[in-house]
Amino acid sequence: MEFNEIDRLKTEMDNYRPLSLTEVKEIERQKKMDHIWSSSAIEGNTLTKYETISFLETGLTVSGKPIKDYLEILDLNEAFDFVKELSTQDIQYTLVDIMDINRIATLKTSTSLGEAGKLRRIDVWPNGFPEEKYVSPSKIEDEMKAFLKWYNEDKTLHPVEKAALTHFKLVSIHPFIDGNGRTSRLLMNMELMKHGYPIINIQPDKESRQAYMEALQVGRNTNDTTKFVKLVSEYVKSELSERIEILKFNQKEDIKLEKKSQSSIFSSFESKVLDKKPNNKFEERLQKAKAEQKKLNPSQSTQETKGKKL
Repeated sequence: MEFNEIDRLKTEMDNYRPLSLTEVKEIERQKKMDHIWSSSAIEGNTLTKYETISFLETGLTVSGKPIKDYLEILDLNEAFDFVKELSTQDIQYTLVDIMDINRIATLKTSTSLGEAGKLRRIDVWPNGFPEEKYVSPSKIEDEMKAFLKWYNEDKTLHPVEKAALTHFKLVSIHPFIDGNGRTSRLLMNMELMKHGYPIINIQPDKESRQAYMEALQVGRNTNDTTKFVKLVSEYVKSELSERIEILKFNQKEDIKLEKKSQSSIFSSFESKVLDKKPNNKFEERLQKAKAEQKKLNPSQSTQETKGKKL
């Protein structure tokens, strides 16, 4: 699969002036909130985006919503921060790291007591596909070792393709009782962050969720991940384009401010250095000297006047 358009957008984004620290933090906050909401909603969480943000920022809850939904939001909020920190470390990731991500993401809501962050010991099936099973519990540890070896050692893939395959491979193993989708989406975004890309958030509306689930299913059934990689790539393009528009607008505003500042400085300089008003002391002395000269030599003044008329 070609990633020329993504590379072009990434280069364009990187060539703009960087945003201020305050602006970067605000954008990251918004994207984080969207991730927490969308990744939870895909799994059936009933909180709206507004309710999710309000709860995280104020602690206020809405009556009639399950307490489990709020606990999921708290878990994913902490897991996102953990993954963001991991993305800054140049290390070989281990099974413990993956288990820690899942543990934090499901700590308050694990479906089986004590199972958060632990490899499952029972069979599980994809929703809606009872004839198919995920990896057998007896093979999970070996599959995870192979997954981590690939993840740590493969340096040939484009970052976006690797991010997509990281998600696909982990969710296809389904190593945990709960939180496999959330953990996989966190790992996908960790890979994007490591390479300077904005995170992506799979949207939970019916059409977007269906496209996402179908792309995963096609990949599992055919061993062809092209459709899923393409889906992730489209999300990345969208995020890059959005970020470029923000950078473009900010750069225009910065240039306007710079021109205004330069104009103000020049005007101030003009008023102080170039302005020759009658009350200027030098001008006053010059006019006074001319007046004295006229008094002493009135005939010269008359000649000058006649000369001007001619």
